[in-house]
Amino acid sequence: MIMASANRIGQWWKSRTDTPLKVIIIIIIAMLLISLLVVSYVYASSPAAIRSPKLEHYHFRMQVVVDGKAEDFGSKAYQTGYQKDLCNANLPEQPIHFHDNKDQFTHIHWEGMTGGMVMKYYGWNYISGLDDALGYKLDDIGDVQKVTTHGNYLPSVDDSTNFYVYTGDENNYQKRSFDDWVNKDLEVFFGKTSNSPAHDINQQKTSFSDYLSPTASAHGTEGHTKDTDSGETEQERLTRINNLLGNVVIFAQDSEPTKQQIQARFNKLEPLTDSTCGG
Repeated sequence: MIMASANRIGQWWKSRTDTPLKVIIIIIIAMLLISLLVVSYVYASSPAAIRSPKLEHYHFRMQVVVDGKAEDFGSKAYQTGYQKDLCNANLPEQPIHFHDNKDQFTHIHWEGMTGGMVMKYYGWNYISGLDDALGYKLDDIGDVQKVTTHGNYLPSVDDSTNFYVYTGDENNYQKRSFDDWVNKDLEVFFGKTSNSPAHDINQQKTSFSDYLSPTASAHGTEGHTKDTDSGETEQERLTRINNLLGNVVIFAQDSEPTKQQIQARFNKLEPLTDSTCGG
């Protein structure tokens, strides 16, 4: 029955359509199919956090050590300029930054970022997808934007290189799964939820004007200081106002680092300072 219907359609096509019109119809169908394939590829190559980004602002300290040499994220190659002392709820063009010439201090401005995205952003792609981008921003169909990577600045490593990941601080650290680091939302990986007001904005729990206010907890303004009777230490205060989720050290080398090598890296964490609304 299906074959008979197809034959009837074919006979109608031959009898009712002249050659020029057939060509036009074929071209239109081909263009539609190509467009559909392009849209499907763009969508499939863009993680949800990139396709439909949401405002965030937290930090973590990251050290990458390749064959004994620590990468300097404070160098010009990794740095990105920004407008300082500006509190607003505008989504930044890029989700990841280093700035103020500070080493280690990684700024995350979009929700849902993973360690794999951070590494790819600076040259190590262990999450596949586009070679030079995290994906496409598709929240505004009238303004589709390619979220390009910062560049290939991390040192070259070969396929046989092993990765050893540790989180913690100078007092305590633990070995972590490289796959977890690459694939998990950083808030899940560090086991700590961002205290940025953007969380509430995205969930429509507070007013938009709250984030415009210079009392954003990620920046240590007076509206978010704790009571002095709470027993909060200075380090805890700085961690809170900087919205610091944690610290990660990544060794890229053939063999597992020694306890002394690991401890040495956690003893060199970039000191925390009072943050500003621009950072």
